[in-house]
Amino acid sequence: MVESVEHILKRLRQDGREYAVVSNPSYIFPPEEYYPLARPVKHVEHLKAVLMDMDGTTTTTEELCIYALDEMVRRMSGVPKREAWQGLDRERDYPHIIGNSTTKHVEYLISTYEEMLDEDAARREFLRAAVWTLTQGRDAQRRQEVRQNLINLGLSRLIDWIENGGSDEDELMAYAGHMPAMSFGWMVNLGIDIYYQVYHQMLALLNEGQGEELRQHLFGSEAKDRHLIAPMAGIPVLLPLLKGWLGSSAPLVSSELIDHYQHSLGRELSKEEQTEAVRRLTYLARYFEQYPVKVGLVTSSIHYEADVVIQEVFRVIRSFLESARLPEQKKQFLMERFNDYRHFYDAFVTASDSSEIRLKPHRDLYSLALHQLGLSPQHFDQVVGFEDSQSGTVAIRAAGIGCCVAVPFAQSSGHNFEAAVHSLQGGIPEALLHHQLFMNLQAKQKLHYE
Repeated sequence: MVESVEHILKRLRQDGREYAVVSNPSYIFPPEEYYPLARPVKHVEHLKAVLMDMDGTTTTTEELCIYALDEMVRRMSGVPKREAWQGLDRERDYPHIIGNSTTKHVEYLISTYEEMLDEDAARREFLRAAVWTLTQGRDAQRRQEVRQNLINLGLSRLIDWIENGGSDEDELMAYAGHMPAMSFGWMVNLGIDIYYQVYHQMLALLNEGQGEELRQHLFGSEAKDRHLIAPMAGIPVLLPLLKGWLGSSAPLVSSELIDHYQHSLGRELSKEEQTEAVRRLTYLARYFEQYPVKVGLVTSSIHYEADVVIQEVFRVIRSFLESARLPEQKKQFLMERFNDYRHFYDAFVTASDSSEIRLKPHRDLYSLALHQLGLSPQHFDQVVGFEDSQSGTVAIRAAGIGCCVAVPFAQSSGHNFEAAVHSLQGGIPEALLHHQLFMNLQAKQKLHYE
C-alpha cells in the first residue's frame, strides 16, 4: 500500500519507537532505508536462544580483516612499504571498517584515501588478484564475481589467457592498458577483489597449516602463544554452558573468565567477589542443564571465510578443553561435541545467504537466523544477541531482538553503541559473572537444585 509522507510521519510519531537509518551500498535503490527497532529488553525470562556475531564477538579475526584492508590501500596506492605510509588510523578509520559489509568498508577507504590512490597501481593489483582468485581461490562465488568483473571491463580474453595457463607478468600487465577509466564504483569493485585475495590467501595458508610465518609477520616473534584466529575471551566457556554441557564442572573453568573480568575492571576481585562470581556461573550451568538453549552464529563474512574461521576456533576450543582442569570423562565428552561446528550451531548464517547484498546493519541476516531457529516474533523477547559493532547492534534490534548486548573489543571501542541495551567492556566474562546472561530472576527461581 502506498502512503503519503505526511501519513507515514504521523504514524511514526504515534508509534513512539526508535528508528534506525540504514545506508545501502552505492548500487542499491533506495540510498537509505528506515527500520523500526525492537523495544529494549534489559532482562529475559525463559531464555530460548543466543545469537552471536563472528568476527570480534566469537573470534579474533578482525585483526586479519584489518590487515587485508590496510594491504588493499597500500597496493592500490603503489606504496607497499610501511615507511611510505603508516597505515590505517585506529581512531579515524577503525569505526568505519569493522562490523559492516566488505562493500561498505571498501567504499569508506576508497573515499577517504582517494587522493593517495593510483589508478594504474589499482589496475595492476586487480589483475594480479584476479589471476590468484581464478587459479587458487577456494570460493566458487568469489571466482564467479571476479570473472564477471573481468567481462564487464571488456577483459574476456584475459579469462581465456588465465585458464590456458598464462603466467607471464608482462603479458598480464598489458591487459591493464585495455581497462577503462576508473569511476568511484569501479575503484570499489577493484578494491573488493584485492581485499578478498589478500584475506583468502591468508586463510588458505592457515587452513594448510602454514600460518606460522604469517603469525610472526602480523604479531611478531615475541607473541609465541598468540593464535591468528582464536575464540574471544569467555567463548570456550559460554558455548558449552549454553548447551547444558558443563553442569557441576563449571567452577573448574572459571579462572579464565575471572582473569579477563578483572583485567577489564582494572582491579582484582576480592575473595568474596570471586566466590560470588563462581556461584553465579555455577547457577547458570545448572540452569542450562535443565533448560539448554539454541545457539546461532550470524556473520557478514561469506560462507568460505566463516567455515575456515570457525573450524580454527573450534580447534583452539578443543585445545583449551584438553588442558582444562576437568574430569577426564567430561573432557572427552566436550571435545567430541566441539569436533564439528556444523553439529553445534542451531543456526549458521553468512553473507552468502543473502547474496552479499543486505548485510548488517540491515536486519536480514539475523531474521534468517531467527527463522532457522524456529522462533516466531512473539518469542524474540526470549533471545539475547551479542555484537561488537555499531552496525551489528542496529541489525539485532532491527530484527526484533530487544535484548541487544554490545561486547566491544579494542578495535571497535570507538563505535556508537546507542542501539545496544547493554554495553559491556568486560565482554562475555562480564555477561556471565556479573549479569548472569541477563536472565530474569523469576525464571531462575524455577530451578530446583539437587
